[in-house]
Amino acid sequence: MIAPIALMFFSSTQGTDSLRTNGMQMKFGSYLVENYQSVLSFESGFSDQVTPLAMLINSTVVAIGVAVLTTLLSFFTAYSIVYFRFRLASTLFWLVLITLLFPLESRFLPTFQITSNLGLINTHIGIILPVLAAALGTFFFRQFFLILPEELLEAAQLDGAGPLKFAWDILIPLSFARAGAIFVVAFMIGWNQYLWPLMISTDDTLYTLVRGIRLIGQGSGPAMAFAMLTIVPPFILVLIFQRWFVSALSVENKLS
Repeated sequence: MIAPIALMFFSSTQGTDSLRTNGMQMKFGSYLVENYQSVLSFESGFSDQVTPLAMLINSTVVAIGVAVLTTLLSFFTAYSIVYFRFRLASTLFWLVLITLLFPLESRFLPTFQITSNLGLINTHIGIILPVLAAALGTFFFRQFFLILPEELLEAAQLDGAGPLKFAWDILIPLSFARAGAIFVVAFMIGWNQYLWPLMISTDDTLYTLVRGIRLIGQGSGPAMAFAMLTIVPPFILVLIFQRWFVSALSVENKLS
């Protein structure tokens, strides 16, 4: 898993001519500073508004929007299925889970039509909304809620706590670790989007880092350097939240 990243990093230190002649290389080159300076000073688009900083801001807005809203939607979907116990709750859950079999790419045309009808073309919201309903997040929260002791709900009801207070005072604090894990996964999904932003936005000012790779020049030294820069923010996020992953597994094991 590390080998492709290492290969990409070493290639980002090579000159473009060397890469086109010898291919990607697993050794240091002499173009490290030059390639990364070229990337940081890069400008493109009709009005030179496509810059690394602008693309970084767009990627961050989209990824954080997807991560936050997906986590919240997954939490409250699982909460309603497990604790409200309405008729056909299990059937509804499995219908939600079945959506995992249908990737976003297979729903592009109807999703594009709906987004267009809502007037969300060339907007951050139009990029974010179609990927919010993550069945995997709902599944993780549901499984976690099912292993929690029922005495928690009974004690809250005896204290006169309503549904929102029970969720806020009890479930949310207990779900921090699991929410952190889902947040990271959703962030990666939002950050790594390529095809959907390509379809839904024609405005240069909405370019994300992943889309911007092709503007630098495929197979060039600066392109390898730019690709490395797109990895840095998700990598930092994983380092920050790594304890949350371990904590989520530990909590589940203890409760089960």
